[in-house]
Amino acid sequence: MDEMEWNSLVIEVNNYLAADDQLDASLRQVVELNLQVGNNNPNERTAATNALKALLRGRDGTPFRRGQKSKVPAAARVAIDRVCGVVHEAALAYYGHDAVIAAISMKHAKSGGGQYESADDYAAAQSKKARNTLSKMFKDGSWDGTVDGLLGDSVSEE
Repeated sequence: MDEMEWNSLVIEVNNYLAADDQLDASLRQVVELNLQVGNNNPNERTAATNALKALLRGRDGTPFRRGQKSKVPAAARVAIDRVCGVVHEAALAYYGHDAVIAAISMKHAKSGGGQYESADDYAAAQSKKARNTLSKMFKDGSWDGTVDGLLGDSVSEE
């Protein structure tokens, strides 16, 4: 792994660590030790990277995701993932509340139209919609990338 690639990874992981205040202290320590190993010994960077991926993959806002690299910084990704988790959970509850909800909830025409196959299918669609909205809000500057930034205006209006 070359110096530039390693330094980029270190920056992303450090941004993630700074943004995720709910990460277990011992896990945080192991991540920091892996970064230290890679910084001290360039021959160990590939192994350290693999260990970091194993430790952090699948967590809210992680820098290790499938697909294209996000242009949204780690702090905002953590907030987006948390909000999408709330949306997903609420959508499951909404969809399962009464059979009439499933009967009237339809996919967008671009998604094939018709009814959703399951509550999870519905919740995934709502979560994806929220993720796209939040990413757009961050990129256009109308949101600061924090959960508090989303709630600030609604709290003051009440």
